[in-house]
Amino acid sequence: MLPPTRRNSFAPANSRIQTDAHLIQVAGNMNRVFVHDQLIRFAHCDPAAIVYFPRFFDLAHSTMEDWLSEGVGIALPEMIRQRRIGTPTVKINCDFVKPLRMGDTLRFELRVSRIGNASVDIDYLGTKDGIKHLQIKQTIVFMNLDSVQATSIPDDVREKIKEFLAVPDGAR
Repeated sequence: MLPPTRRNSFAPANSRIQTDAHLIQVAGNMNRVFVHDQLIRFAHCDPAAIVYFPRFFDLAHSTMEDWLSEGVGIALPEMIRQRRIGTPTVKINCDFVKPLRMGDTLRFELRVSRIGNASVDIDYLGTKDGIKHLQIKQTIVFMNLDSVQATSIPDDVREKIKEFLAVPDGAR
């Protein structure tokens, strides 16, 4: 039997969670972590039968959308349609460590490393069976879709995002 397409969970600081037989120990130097499992499908892979590298950005974006909806409490379609705010990526970097193949389950752990006035830096750790396969660092900007200009992160959204902000060592 194949694992589910995705499963999301949250981990408060210093907690342990069990999902899909994966035990996560969350270190004490951060707040919440958004955990998102995704099954690697045929459509993600290239002729070499490994994930085609741009697809990792699609998988990370899916993780971010679910984090906004389930972790932050505002779905991206609602932000776009009702608030007229988008979250385009303005910077992204990926370190590829090991390939993933069709049938693997990619686990992304999403953490926020910085919150600015209109931008958020997001770190994704991609693992399979607890082994690091990739790490993505992304900056998104909150943008007014009518003026196509950066806009301040709404206060209600900022407060929820802060729950995922990594706290530097020694700050607690």
